[in-house]
Amino acid sequence: MKLYHLALILFMCPLFAEAQKIDETKYLAGAVPQNELGIVVFSQTYEVPGKTKSEIYQALQTYTQNEILKGPNALVQCRFVEQDEANGLLAARVEEDLYFKRKAWVSHKTRFFYELIYTISDGSFQVEMRRIYYLYEDQETPGGTPMKFTAEEWITDKEALTKKGKLLRRTKNFRIGTIDRKNEIFRGAAHAAGAKLKTKIIEVEE
Repeated sequence: MKLYHLALILFMCPLFAEAQKIDETKYLAGAVPQNELGIVVFSQTYEVPGKTKSEIYQALQTYTQNEILKGPNALVQCRFVEQDEANGLLAARVEEDLYFKRKAWVSHKTRFFYELIYTISDGSFQVEMRRIYYLYEDQETPGGTPMKFTAEEWITDKEALTKKGKLLRRTKNFRIGTIDRKNEIFRGAAHAAGAKLKTKIIEVEE
């Protein structure tokens, strides 16, 4: 019986490993947009039916303050840099720890800097993440000089993908981590403001 259990475990191990692999397709070509000047700018517009500019502004201000500027990974330089409710403009400069791996006995991270800009009107808002850069200290050489990378020189398609369109190992964590964090922030802002989100319908053949 013990031999049977051992054989079953050995058979299942590759399946568990396969299940834990990250689906990298959403991080490939086009996942990191650049504007006409080549600057990395993530942007999304959300519809918020029935909400006034003031209501959306207040919701986004509270969300940003509580979940980002005072979030669990936030660092000391986080702050609002623009708060103009009348003109529907809210902006924050963020410094936080971006974890690539985080367990009780080991962690791997970089310091992550970006600007978060909300442009708000009655019934909708746009959120942008821009001026992105990283301050990274190799975990294997503590006390060394931190290395600074901008998004433009580190996570763009040109810098982060192979000729075959696959993720490069050296920049993979930064590209995936940035996209995931952007998605988390944008979704959080949308939910906080009460935005109408699109739902994906999956048809199942009977």
